Amino acid sequence: MPDSEDNQWLQVSANDLSNLLQVITESSQALQNICEQHPDGKKYYGFLRNGLERARNVTANIVARLGGVADVSAGSASRTAPVAPVSEIVIANPEGERELIFIIDDEEMVCTLASEMLTNAGYRVATVTDPFRALVVFEKLKADISLVILDFTLPIVDGAEVFEDLRKIKPSVAVMLSSGFTEQEKVRSMLAKGLRGFLPKPYSEERLLTQVRTTLDTIRAEKTGERRVL
Repeated sequence: MPDSEDNQWLQVSANDLSNLLQVITESSQALQNICEQHPDGKKYYGFLRNGLERARNVTANIVARLGGVADVSAGSASRTAPVAPVSEIVIANPEGERELIFIIDDEEMVCTLASEMLTNAGYRVATVTDPFRALVVFEKLKADISLVILDFTLPIVDGAEVFEDLRKIKPSVAVMLSSGFTEQEKVRSMLAKGLRGFLPKPYSEERLLTQVRTTLDTIRAEKTGERRVL
């Protein structure tokens, strides 16, 4: 029976393997149209897809044995590997007088810098680098979170998929997308579904604080207007 240190290593390895499988899957999907134009290519593409499915199943079994969710297939951030206990959630500047901002970004440095900028301005901040853990944290803090700053380029899933999962948890969630690279079609689709705006990277402290405040004030004004109608 592996000890706790072995389990931790296996969990990290399983997550790394899941990431790799996703990269291979996306690459194989890009090759599908090319392969289907040739009989041999179509045959070997089938071999590749079958191999990927078997590898995902093996990874899922490992994850399940370690206490995670036993589905590591691509397509939804809610189907994933183990996450850290929610009891470990840390809110920076917990006594801050301004709103709670939730940052989801796989770059630790971005989370650290953005958190520092926001807390210095009086906001409370929670940050998560793992998109899967982010959903668990959001489920616990959804009543208190006023705005989510969501990176578009995340491991395994992209920001559009995480956005959909956040909306399933809380349909009225306020999300601002932040990235240095986006797929315009997906961003347009997200805007049509209620995305609150786009914050391009790299951003300055002034740009971050201005856009966050403007977005929050707009949301507040909309809610006030709704109450007046009622």
